[in-house]
Amino acid sequence: MNLELFLLSILLFHQTIGIIGLRGYVDRPELISPDTIGYALFVTLFVLYTIGLPASRLILTLLLGLVLVGFWHFHWKLYLFGASEKKITGYNRYFSGTHRILPASEARVVPDTYHIVHTLIIAVNLIVLTVTS
Repeated sequence: MNLELFLLSILLFHQTIGIIGLRGYVDRPELISPDTIGYALFVTLFVLYTIGLPASRLILTLLLGLVLVGFWHFHWKLYLFGASEKKITGYNRYFSGTHRILPASEARVVPDTYHIVHTLIIAVNLIVLTVTS
């Protein structure tokens, strides 16, 4: 197994945990949600990449880049620069059942453990896919 496939498999495993839910770590999303749609798209691209479809690697790289942009917008920007009370309340309610390693804040959105780990896994995958192309 090459490094890319190994890292993508780790991402697939972690994202699967996010879809099925793991009590005390991350809640399961609604059946039809951005999470499940993204998961279905990622699984499809993962299979196409595994069987060697040439365009799948580029599309997978672009998808991971877009996901990181989304994570920046919905998690990290609001953590680093603060957020409105409405955004903080909504975020904390939506992710109320997820594990947290960072302390809560009344001035900013604090990403949960799942999204911290997921961001790191995606970033490593994106770097490896970009560098080894």
